[in-house]
Amino acid sequence: MKIEIIQNEGCKETEITIKAKYIDEELSEILACLSLIGNTVAGVKEGVVSFIPLRDIYYFESVDNKTFIYTKDDVYEIKSRLYELEEKLSNTSFVRISKSTIANLKKLRSIKRAKGSRLEAELVSGEKLIVSRQYVNEIKNKLGV
Repeated sequence: MKIEIIQNEGCKETEITIKAKYIDEELSEILACLSLIGNTVAGVKEGVVSFIPLRDIYYFESVDNKTFIYTKDDVYEIKSRLYELEEKLSNTSFVRISKSTIANLKKLRSIKRAKGSRLEAELVSGEKLIVSRQYVNEIKNKLGV
């Protein structure tokens, strides 16, 4: 891999251009790291890499060893694992609510008690997510209740 940095005092903003024959695992990791810097996450849908702003993400979910980003209208695949996302998003509005899900608290409409010491979180989209009992205290702390 070749990296070239050109310093130019006339630049109004930093620009990163990546030229590659194809997107491999190493490049996917680099894109994921770069995307978090600008408060976005790189997701793939139908072979196209898109940078999704964190404010547009409802939740991340892991299914069959794959991680997905859910927005209002779309679902994207992401190379990062949930534990990696949890670390990177620790100082944001995202919180782990189950072994397989990290939710954006800014996209919650309500939270209510559910069976078995769990909580049910309803998103602004109307979709419902279960907060596992082992994560109830974590979400309560993040919400300040």
